[in-house]
Amino acid sequence: MKAHIIAVATGALLALSVTAADACSRKVSSKAASTEVPEARIDQKLLDQAVRVEVNYHRCRAGLSPVKDTGRKMNGIAESHSKWMAKTKKLSHNSTVSGKQDLTKRLKASGLKFRTGSENIGMVHRYQIDKQRFKIVSAQQCQFTTMDGAPLPAHSYASLARHIVDLWMASPGHRTNILSRDVNRTTVGTAFTGNAQHCGQFWITQNFVG
Repeated sequence: MKAHIIAVATGALLALSVTAADACSRKVSSKAASTEVPEARIDQKLLDQAVRVEVNYHRCRAGLSPVKDTGRKMNGIAESHSKWMAKTKKLSHNSTVSGKQDLTKRLKASGLKFRTGSENIGMVHRYQIDKQRFKIVSAQQCQFTTMDGAPLPAHSYASLARHIVDLWMASPGHRTNILSRDVNRTTVGTAFTGNAQHCGQFWITQNFVG
């Protein structure tokens, strides 16, 4: 059986005292922890909340104030960009959508008042195969395991949120956006591509404004 590995970028995490880290919570709702993210009818609000918990956990560890939700209109803008990336299978901050070709235009289209804004994007496989070597037991039935034979399930809302934020925190540019003192609101939107390798991919857009 052939082993597979998906490579991702790594980076150094901010080292803080155990005491400071213990004071920061990354507890998500039981629904987010137990619910598998579906291919269709994704609960955007549930994922947005789970990602915000992870973001605020890291901001807390850095001594920063938490970020709040941007609101429904910006949620839709982020989801729309993720749908464009999923459709084109391009991980890009620029799109071909009229009036929303770049971050500045998307932020203005939301109608929000803002002084600064930033954007994180990413792609994560539906099954928890990223960032490790894994075996394909059955590609047709979407069965994957670790090299030791432990099953690798599909992502829950909580595991998807933690995974994508961990990836962003390991990337200097994305990490800077998460730990910026100039932002106070954030949102996340996601979309799914089913006809992709290893049973599908989630495309995720995160926007910050301040």
